[in-house]
Amino acid sequence: MAKKKKKITIADQGPIERQQHGEYVEFETNVAGIKALRNVTVDPITTYHRRKTITQSQWQAADHFAHHYRQAALTVAYSHVRFGHTPGGVSDEFLEKVNDTKKKVRAALFFVGNPLASVVEHVAGNDYPAGTWSGVKGSKRPHQDGMVALRLALDGLVQYYKIK
Repeated sequence: MAKKKKKITIADQGPIERQQHGEYVEFETNVAGIKALRNVTVDPITTYHRRKTITQSQWQAADHFAHHYRQAALTVAYSHVRFGHTPGGVSDEFLEKVNDTKKKVRAALFFVGNPLASVVEHVAGNDYPAGTWSGVKGSKRPHQDGMVALRLALDGLVQYYKIK
C-alpha cells in the first residue's frame, strides 16, 4: 500500500516589488503555518506620509480632517438594503452629532478656500490619489501637480487646526 503524501500549501504573497509600495503586516490564517500579508497603508495620506512627501503636521491635519469627514457621513456610500434605511435606526443624538461634524468640515474647507478645498476633500476625505483630482486633469504631470496642490491645501488645514 502506497503512503499518501501530505499536500503542502504555499502562500503566494505576490511579487516582492509589491511589498516595496506599502507597509505590510503578517498575520496568521486558518491554515496552520501559512501567513498572509495585510497592507496597512491603504489610504493615500498615510502612503504620502510614509514616503515623506508630506510633513508630520500635514499628515496630522489630514488625519484629523478625514476623521471628521467620515464622522459626518460624507464618504461615498455605495448601497443600502432599502432606500433611506440605515442599520440599527437613527437616533436624534446621532443626527445632531453628524450635523455638528458637517459644520466643522465645512468650516475647515471654507478656511482652506477654493479650489484647494476640493483637493483636500478628494484625497483626505474620499481616499483618492492626488493625481486623480479634477483640478489637474489637463496637466502634463498630474501626479506632481496634484501633490503640490495637496501640500498647499494641507498647509491651510495645519493653520486651521493650529497644529505646530
